[in-house]
Amino acid sequence: MKMTHVRNVFLTTTALAMGLCLAAPAQAQSTAPAEADADDAGGLAEIVVTARKANENLQTTPVAVTALGTEALESRQILQSFDLQRVAPGISARGAGTGPSSILTFAIRGNAQNSPNSASDSPVGIYVDGVYQGRAIASNLGILDLENVEVLRGTQGTLFGRNTTGGAVQFTTVQPGGELAGYVKAGIGNYKQRVVEGAITVPLQGDQFSVRLAGRYTEHGAYMINVPRNAPLGDLKSDVSARATVKWAPDSMPLTVTISGDYVNSKDSGTMSILKAFNPTGPLATLFPGQFSPTQVATNATYYKNYGNPHSGLSQIDTPFNRNEAGGVYGTVTYDLGDVALKSITAWRKSTSANALDLDSTPAEVIGFVSTYKQHQISEELQLSGKSGGFEWITGAYYFREAGSEQSDSAPLQFSPVLGGAGLAPTARSLADFTASSKALFAQANYQLSDRLRATGGFRYTWDNRSINRHGVRGLRGVPEVFLIFAPGPTPIVVQPLTCTVGVTAGTVSGNNCNDPKSAKFSYPAWTAGLDYKVTDNIFAYAKTGGAALAGGFNTRPTPAGLDAFSPEKVKDVELGLKTEFFDRHLRTNIAGFHVWRNGAQNIVNVFANGVLSQYVQNAGDVRSYGIEIEATLIPWQGMEITSGFATLHSKYAAGSFVTQGKGGLVDRSGETVSQAPRRTFNIGATQKFDAPWGGVSFHMDYAYLSSRAFGQDTPDLTDPALTAAQKATLVANYAIANKLTTLGGYGLFNMRITANLNNPNVELALWGRNLGRTKYSQNLFESYNALGFVSNNPGEPRTYGATVSFKF
Repeated sequence: MKMTHVRNVFLTTTALAMGLCLAAPAQAQSTAPAEADADDAGGLAEIVVTARKANENLQTTPVAVTALGTEALESRQILQSFDLQRVAPGISARGAGTGPSSILTFAIRGNAQNSPNSASDSPVGIYVDGVYQGRAIASNLGILDLENVEVLRGTQGTLFGRNTTGGAVQFTTVQPGGELAGYVKAGIGNYKQRVVEGAITVPLQGDQFSVRLAGRYTEHGAYMINVPRNAPLGDLKSDVSARATVKWAPDSMPLTVTISGDYVNSKDSGTMSILKAFNPTGPLATLFPGQFSPTQVATNATYYKNYGNPHSGLSQIDTPFNRNEAGGVYGTVTYDLGDVALKSITAWRKSTSANALDLDSTPAEVIGFVSTYKQHQISEELQLSGKSGGFEWITGAYYFREAGSEQSDSAPLQFSPVLGGAGLAPTARSLADFTASSKALFAQANYQLSDRLRATGGFRYTWDNRSINRHGVRGLRGVPEVFLIFAPGPTPIVVQPLTCTVGVTAGTVSGNNCNDPKSAKFSYPAWTAGLDYKVTDNIFAYAKTGGAALAGGFNTRPTPAGLDAFSPEKVKDVELGLKTEFFDRHLRTNIAGFHVWRNGAQNIVNVFANGVLSQYVQNAGDVRSYGIEIEATLIPWQGMEITSGFATLHSKYAAGSFVTQGKGGLVDRSGETVSQAPRRTFNIGATQKFDAPWGGVSFHMDYAYLSSRAFGQDTPDLTDPALTAAQKATLVANYAIANKLTTLGGYGLFNMRITANLNNPNVELALWGRNLGRTKYSQNLFESYNALGFVSNNPGEPRTYGATVSFKF
């Protein structure tokens, strides 16, 4: 999308919002989290954040952070974690692709890990009530009964630990109070959408002992049709979320104890997937003639049609689905000793996610798979904090342990018509058990050098232990499998049932007796230092620097020799910020400029070699990124609030830092585009409220734009002395096509919500629409243009609309 189009959308949106405002006057209101009432002049309310694990005014917190309260989450229709990319600058999200629909990975400021699995991590930590969610596989959380959400940008290693090299996202749920309160909500929408949600606080003994219960059930029909099977894709069969929180705060002692339990269970008929492109000289065209046609490649007319038809004969692979079940219990204990406070956060969590997908999205039996991810974790964090004069400090210790397994069964290149029904590769199973533990000590302090000048310093050290045991096998049919590998010529291979895969102890096995145990220890520091200065009562400036690490680990699937493990990714950054409020707090602006040094970037590689389909992490080159982020909130007149965010990002590999070994020499890959580093993000929202004796009406609209993103590129190996000039030219051309296809185009989404509120009874009726411009876009992809011969994309949601009614008490 060109910037002129963005400008036109900005002007159109603002004009529409202004037009709504001309109808009648209204009083200003705000949609910020943890905020005090707006001042008498109708200005913006103060926003309190916990970005540094203490309550602070957003405008005097030396961190780039976006904060959203309950009302803002509702008006912007932030229904799941994935939607946060529409409201915070500099952040992009990647959802279901080859992983289950519950998977989510954020990228902030170009810090991304393409596809974290069970033993590799995301550079953006996700926290719920202070509890780290260890696996990206089960991180696409539904928004249920939240008090606020904070998106922290930049390294957060000292207070949040490893795996926050890009930032952190904090979800805070509504806590029980001393009054009977709650809500009930029901809604309907197109695609047969149905939702029922509710929450209630029951004060069993006033403020001293109370309970909060919340739950939601959601379902909707198919967004896409699988044409050969006339079967749905993308329909949500059921999505159940529930949470219970008990709070005890006795008057007799300065103690607060909260215990929460949550549970989620979702099922659908499979991830939406379309064939984006095929290689006319690849396996699709040469080995499966007549199985598909070029018209099946995604066009506007066929964008929500899938032509996949897995028929491997293995029932666990041939029926697409997504399934996620997760739950946990966590408790927080706070004891106030006056100038010193002690806090403990203890948690246990378990999740099981699974999915099956016809990856090529064609009737040909190119590649289908089914995967299951299991994980359970325990964690304990102790914090001791205090304040004395101009000195504020926090110190603590952290322990985290997880274990689980990852299994993926695949059936690649089966039943080729050209080969008389023979296959090119065997069925295979990647199976790995893993354990990991992490220990850390940390401390951070602020010192008031003067009334307006403050210094901050912090340090953390982490010790990690990781181990894995791979049990991969080939031959799942229970009978010998005959297949062909073209290396260098057609060679028939017979695989006996359950033969250990390459990289694992050789031999024929019974059951899962293949073993390839490995373990490693990693340790890394994290640090921060900064100065902030209150220029005036309404202007705040800061400078900070920090360092953090993305944990090292092991690959769960077969890898080339020497690539079974990967090293930590080390990141450091500098940030300059300016936070202001003008015009009697009617205009708020927050600006941050940054530079990021990212060394040993962890990249995901998709390969098909020697008859084995695999995916693994490798340390690539050193990435250098810089950019600027701007957020603004404006109250131009009573009743109107306009919010906007913009970020620009420039990322590239340091020259000569990304070099791999080719067949005849070194291949410099430093010219490749950095993955998941969109050049621009932009959002704007406008809300106009009209008060009336009976209640009021609110009109909200918002637009969010995300520019194009690469999802892993490659450089051809021209060092092979056997290559002719013509072959090199063909190779260069094919890689250029593949690299273009691994870049998803930019897109913008327009949403609207209109609400009418009654005072008595306290009822709200809302009409809403998402993606009202009917933008056809993809949020993920799988590229195998030069190996299997295709590229498939995962579409985003189509236009949806509906109505909800809520009763609050």
